[in-house]
Amino acid sequence: MDSSAYAVGTELPVHTLRAINEATESENKIHDDTVAAQYGFRGGLVPGVSVYAYMTYPLVQAFGTDWLTRGTAQVTLSKPVYENDDVTVSATVTSASETELRFDIRSVNPDGVACGVGYATLPVDQATVPAIDTIAVGKPAERVPVHWDLVVVGEPLPMLEGVMDQAENEAYCQSHSDDLALYQGPDAYIHPGWLLQRCNRIFSNRFILNPWIHVGSEITMYRPCRVGEHLELRGVPIDKFERKEHEFTVLDILILADGEVAQRVKHTCIFKPRKTRAA
Repeated sequence: MDSSAYAVGTELPVHTLRAINEATESENKIHDDTVAAQYGFRGGLVPGVSVYAYMTYPLVQAFGTDWLTRGTAQVTLSKPVYENDDVTVSATVTSASETELRFDIRSVNPDGVACGVGYATLPVDQATVPAIDTIAVGKPAERVPVHWDLVVVGEPLPMLEGVMDQAENEAYCQSHSDDLALYQGPDAYIHPGWLLQRCNRIFSNRFILNPWIHVGSEITMYRPCRVGEHLELRGVPIDKFERKEHEFTVLDILILADGEVAQRVKHTCIFKPRKTRAA
């Protein structure tokens, strides 16, 4: 990697798009206008994983599979994005060394408010890949309504499995305004936003959830995933806490593709948000 081409202050090409709330019919009613209003929002929230998906565009456009193979990202969803918001995504080099490029990344709404903020890196060397058994597979279990006492730190969640096909991958990219060629075709790479969406799903496949809110993720990549590969997610709660009457959990998740570790994700969500008024 020639870091000299990316001096501090260099800006990657800006990505602009109009947000789509593709989750209006999902089980998570924080994406529904009426329910979201009960929690103080002016409408249903565009999923946080979608905001992350938007924020990957400049990095993948510039570095392609290099970033999907060894890149990292830390994203905080600081403000909501709503249906039809015009979103501007930027990535600016904040440090450049022989070992790593580091970027400030952000998504900004039409009012100039940063909704997704964080940083990403492109190291020269890939991070050490964790062992598959770093996270145990939880026992299959029937879904139950989420409750503070049932979210047990250190108790693995049941594994989530599946396969992403070409049509689904391309439809996901279209709904997220991502036209990059490496996500197209029968041997395409799976969009990283969709993979982060699965991190939500491993929790909701164990618990019947209230409206809940994804607030941030830390992602380390070890290899890209391709359509048609068998995907497995292993996850375990590593923390839970209360703040301002919200109940949070933090999940440690491994994403495997055809038996190889592809990503490790620390995923934080509010699984019981505070209501601002009576329903």
